[in-house]
Amino acid sequence: MKIERMNFGRLLLMVAAGVLVYAGAAYPQTEKQTINKPGEPPIALHRVTEKSPSVNLTAVGKEVSPGMLQVDPNAIAGKRLVIPSGGKTKNICLGTWVTTRLGPTCEGSWVEW
Repeated sequence: MKIERMNFGRLLLMVAAGVLVYAGAAYPQTEKQTINKPGEPPIALHRVTEKSPSVNLTAVGKEVSPGMLQVDPNAIAGKRLVIPSGGKTKNICLGTWVTTRLGPTCEGSWVEW
């Protein structure tokens, strides 16, 4: 009777390959997906004529510091904005005032009056 010796290195390689194939089939790799949060919707553009209702700036504006007003764009949407001519306000922001190290910055439309 003749006994053949088996190469254990080859057997170990076959077992390792089988384990890797089983692990890949048992736990399939999924692709990571990033869901981006949508940004704020842009301000809608409205058509305003001379017959549109009017709104006074002092009624909808909030004074954030002396001589500077902050106006919510939704408060004047679709309306005529009436700016008082004799007031002491010189800088109007149609949006939001943001304070940076360089000074106040308007995120929106800056109006000097």
